[in-house]
Amino acid sequence: MNPTERRAAYLLIYAGCAPEPDHFTSDLPVSAEVWLMYAQDKSFGAPHGLLLTPHNAAGVAALRTAVLQRLPALAEPDAPAGRFLAANESHLLANIDFFELLRLLPLTPWWDTQVRRPVGAAGMSAAARKALAHSLAGEAFARWLGEAVLAHVASETAVARFKDIGHTAARTRFGGLGGECSEALGRLVNVAALYVGMTLLGLSDDSYPPAVLRQRVMQDSQQVLQALWQCVEGDCGAGAGAGTPLWRVSVNRDVEHAVFASRRTVKADAAIRVFDTGGQGVRWAVIDSGIDARHPAFADLDRFPGPLPLRDGLIEPRLSRVVRTLDFTRLSAITSGRLPSLPKSKGGADDAEVRKRIEAVARDLAAGRMIDWSVIEPLLEIPHADAAQYVAPVGSHGTHVAGIIGANWLSSMYLDRPEPLRVPDELAGPVNVTGICPRVELLDLRIFDAQGRGDEFGILGALQYVRWLNQSRDGQYVHGVNLSLALHHDVRNYACGSTPVCVECDRLVGNGVIVVAAAGNYGYDEAYAAAHMGAGFRGQTITDPGNAQSVITVGATHRTDPMRYGISYFSSHGPTGDGRIKPDLVAPGEKVTSTVPGGTLASMDGTSMAAPHVSGVAALLLSRNGELMGQPAKVKALLCDTATDLGRDREFQGAGLVDALRVLQRV
Repeated sequence: MNPTERRAAYLLIYAGCAPEPDHFTSDLPVSAEVWLMYAQDKSFGAPHGLLLTPHNAAGVAALRTAVLQRLPALAEPDAPAGRFLAANESHLLANIDFFELLRLLPLTPWWDTQVRRPVGAAGMSAAARKALAHSLAGEAFARWLGEAVLAHVASETAVARFKDIGHTAARTRFGGLGGECSEALGRLVNVAALYVGMTLLGLSDDSYPPAVLRQRVMQDSQQVLQALWQCVEGDCGAGAGAGTPLWRVSVNRDVEHAVFASRRTVKADAAIRVFDTGGQGVRWAVIDSGIDARHPAFADLDRFPGPLPLRDGLIEPRLSRVVRTLDFTRLSAITSGRLPSLPKSKGGADDAEVRKRIEAVARDLAAGRMIDWSVIEPLLEIPHADAAQYVAPVGSHGTHVAGIIGANWLSSMYLDRPEPLRVPDELAGPVNVTGICPRVELLDLRIFDAQGRGDEFGILGALQYVRWLNQSRDGQYVHGVNLSLALHHDVRNYACGSTPVCVECDRLVGNGVIVVAAAGNYGYDEAYAAAHMGAGFRGQTITDPGNAQSVITVGATHRTDPMRYGISYFSSHGPTGDGRIKPDLVAPGEKVTSTVPGGTLASMDGTSMAAPHVSGVAALLLSRNGELMGQPAKVKALLCDTATDLGRDREFQGAGLVDALRVLQRV
């Protein structure tokens, strides 16, 4: 969808669904981005991923039951291609088409107050409702609606009056049913009109002959009207007391991926020498594309002090400080009753056990119970004990991030390799490749698949799993989480910092876990700058989950000369959309050398590289001062209070450059 079509789509959405003219919000519980997603390439009949937020009085289990009553095919193992219903602790992931989405509208408070109650108050009998639905879904009314839509998309001025379609229908078509009832049906006419209008996006005057275009619009009108009237006919008899467990429908947002000279920049080398600490006793989760546990930089040198057994420059995963690996790209399959993609080496007996566990998950969800992570956990795990069963990550991003946090690769282990290893010039001599916190243990939680695709649902599941790990053990199992990823803030549908992923991060911090997030890489618009000399720098570009109040949001600076160069041009900066200072800190994020899969090194840029510097410093602080474990707010305050002021505006630098030595001296 090009920018012109996108602008036209927003005009349609807010002209057709806004409570008043020129408002930038919609009455409908279906977000504007959902409409745009289906309108993209006119894919209304194809399934797309939607996050269903339950009403706080209902919960996930009640919402799941209600959705399956409306769409029972989603509960079948042989559901139509690409369609499923998955769950985590806070949301449902529904992969459904647009018309299946319409069938869920009666589950929302919007439908209850705007449709069910006023239509039910009209006192129509079941036969009268059926007759009404039959006539309104007929060809004559569909033709009227199609003509009305064509008239209202003829110009921008006409689009601004798009909502008049429903008002006209309420007055001329439903006037005899009473004021409230006719207005309610008019609202549904506007929903139908909006769909028809969206199908016209991108069409030029000569795309179809006029007669063919009118016929197509009439057919589209009839299809959407039939779907809506079926909801009216089947629902309004339930009365005003029917359940409304569905609060909001939003897009399951895609995730984007948002050394050692930089260790000296944040004074990690000095802090370790002075305080004799390196992260022992601390465990950090990296929610990313995966960590290659075979990389010798993650070898557990405390447990295996002698020469490490290397094969093709790699170690066995069981020798690694990457203590466990779990693949959350499988979560949607597991909780929707489908077999996840597992290593091919698994045999028949294992498949039977997998099916047994998936059936147990389905029984729990059907009974209204929360998902049981103890049942799901083995299906997510990638084993380390057997090297043949280990699945290395395809993408390099997660391994690079993990190396910044906790690599510990002695020069003798890479300079003396029999096969040639290309390393940066700064590491060509006897220099150890050392991360910020070289003895920290790492938990690998993968939310990107082999094609580099990840989504909000997977992140939510990984965050909820971390919370469960800590709650199911006597002591804290995971002390911190690194999120070097970015989701565009859904500004039209959520208050800043209140999107599902931000709420889940705040909840995890409330349970005693430090959460560090990248600010994002949207500080500069290359395309705009190319056309406008001297311009291109954006404002207020912090991405989710960096918008969350309690996370430590990190921007990027130069890896060796932050005072001279200041904040990286690409680094997102604040304030947030609701006026809070973000980022909280900055750290090196330019040309940072770190580990990548296959036992090698590479240089990358981005706030994705800056965030793990702060994760590593926080881990050092916890290792030295164990009494701070479980106190993420205090850790955040200490990191900010001891940061080095770079002399830049706070919306760019936050409190300044993270300083490992100073924060350890403070406590």
